[in-house]
Amino acid sequence: MKDRLVLVIVICTLSAVMVSVIGVLLSGLFQPSVDNTEIFKILGPAFQTIVGAFVGVLGGRAMRDENK
Repeated sequence: MKDRLVLVIVICTLSAVMVSVIGVLLSGLFQPSVDNTEIFKILGPAFQTIVGAFVGVLGGRAMRDENK
């Protein structure tokens, strides 16, 4: 039960961060005074890190379930 709660909290936190990053990206894309290349330089690595964290969490969960 505790493992499931931790997994839900991790997924909710990563989802909130990902939605925030996408929101900032979209708001910057439609601002005429903002250079889009700079936004991609800043948010690209952050987005990749969050996606990597999702893959790691889900992969670790699948491997742990396989070992039981």
